[in-house]
Amino acid sequence: MGIAERKEREKQLRRDEIILAAEKVFFSKGFDYTTMDHIAEEAELSKGTLYLYFKSKEDLHMAVARKSIRLLREATLKATEGEGNAVEKLGRMGRATIEFSRTDPDRMRAIMTLEEMEPSTLSVTTTDVQDLIYKESTVGTVIQLVEQGVKEKLIRADVPTMLIAHTLWMTVLSVVRFVTMKPALLEVLELTQDQILESHFALVLNGIRS
Repeated sequence: MGIAERKEREKQLRRDEIILAAEKVFFSKGFDYTTMDHIAEEAELSKGTLYLYFKSKEDLHMAVARKSIRLLREATLKATEGEGNAVEKLGRMGRATIEFSRTDPDRMRAIMTLEEMEPSTLSVTTTDVQDLIYKESTVGTVIQLVEQGVKEKLIRADVPTMLIAHTLWMTVLSVVRFVTMKPALLEVLELTQDQILESHFALVLNGIRS
């Protein structure tokens, strides 16, 4: 390994260490209450060194969320394995997303917080955002399954597949946000998380059927 390669490897290792430190702080304090000072202290680095790797707290949060997005994609891809038509697999992906939010709520919150950020606040290009959504996240697989469902004549063809796919993903995130953040309200309404979730999947999936 040459000097340049070794330096690049060391740089990547330091970057990964910073992301791990940021995860600990974001997950314990919450994004809004975390500062770069907190992360620098956890990473045992000066704040100046931290800024050599990440320009802002928002950029560091994106790195943490991006890691979570990839893990969610792995979980949802696994849910599509085996038999079943496109609509059935979409349902399994949705349920896998719900399960991910239950087993790893901190990572799900990181994803949802990123979804709420304006791209203009991040040091990313339009291409970066498109790559994140279509190549790294669950959305790309949803699009493929919707296209498959249209070919199988199981999913309606009068609405563009891109619109169907994005609507499905956004509604799943919305119901996850509601059932995980409003448990007290559900209790007052005498509803359970499972009731809301099953109703959501039944209505949404029936709505896209041809």
